Amino acid sequence: MPPSEASPSVKEPPTKAQGPACGPQGIAFRGGSHEAAAGDQPATSGTADAVSEELLVEHTHGPGGLTEADLDNLDAILTHEISHNTLKNYLIQWNIFRRWAAAKGVTTLPAETAQVAAYLAERMERRGHRPATLRVAAAAIAYAHRVAGREDPCASDEVKRTLKGATRKAGTAQKQAEGLTAEALEFIVSSARRPRPGRGGRLERIETAEARGNVDIALIRVMRDAMLRISEAAALTWADIRAAADGSGRLLIRRSKTDPEGRGAVAYLAAPTMAALALVRGSRTDADSVFDLGPNQIARRIKIAAQAAGLGDGFSGHSPRVGMARDLVRAGIELPALMNAGRWRSPAMPAHYARNEAASNGAVARFYNANGSPR
Repeated sequence: MPPSEASPSVKEPPTKAQGPACGPQGIAFRGGSHEAAAGDQPATSGTADAVSEELLVEHTHGPGGLTEADLDNLDAILTHEISHNTLKNYLIQWNIFRRWAAAKGVTTLPAETAQVAAYLAERMERRGHRPATLRVAAAAIAYAHRVAGREDPCASDEVKRTLKGATRKAGTAQKQAEGLTAEALEFIVSSARRPRPGRGGRLERIETAEARGNVDIALIRVMRDAMLRISEAAALTWADIRAAADGSGRLLIRRSKTDPEGRGAVAYLAAPTMAALALVRGSRTDADSVFDLGPNQIARRIKIAAQAAGLGDGFSGHSPRVGMARDLVRAGIELPALMNAGRWRSPAMPAHYARNEAASNGAVARFYNANGSPR
């Protein structure tokens, strides 16, 4: 998020009908002991990880016959409607929209369709935000309206055309994370335990470098094998990992972006990955976090590990997932099996990640491989 978007909150312009406490908008952001109306900036330390608020319907006046306990039960269920990380992202985007609306002198709930379309267009034209960011911004606005019982302005043709136009203008070949392939993994494994300069330029102690490198290797191996998203890796506990007789392992992914109901999925871990995990477990119990790292920390470690291995820039927390997708397609794995391994609902993203490998295995490539190179 650009620094200009992190400015202090500006209070919402008054609407025609002011209500009690959280106002007629019917939205409140809650997190721990902090509770604020939607017109307030959430308490954060400046990072997405620090935002623990959750977007809920604030029942200022419950329906007749419902007790406070009834309303608390409903709020507890609504808290789990979507993932916590999605809620954090929605909260950030919602407050950016609020500040924009306050500066324009318009209301946010309900928001007019033309107003939302203009907001999204401005973010792309003036700030250079990518279509993927705009889609999250629109989803946050839509979610806020839905839980407040308001008509969703993002369901309008005007907003949909704005998002489609942004995608076409940006081009479909948007920059994506570099894939951390099996070849890239070898470079990281060979370099991860080398001492690195720390604060003041001093090299790490050998023991410190080895411990850090062991975590980096285990983290990247697990994320590749299980094709984990960052949030999934951050949520792992040792209870989610079970060893098999042949030295491999099975990883239970309890909840994911595409599995909000928590049905769970089981992923395969290769024997080298299980060996890497054994080096970092120590005395940790089943209830302990496997890596004890937040999403931002995971992304930084992968980026730095790739740079230290001489792989260059462009690597992120998404790179292990992209790299394994590319490796699988290169190995001849068909799209349905790839979608199942990566827990994708749509074929669009895995096909996009592995489009170069797919071309190498495509009809034209097979023709030339079978008939020799062209003259």
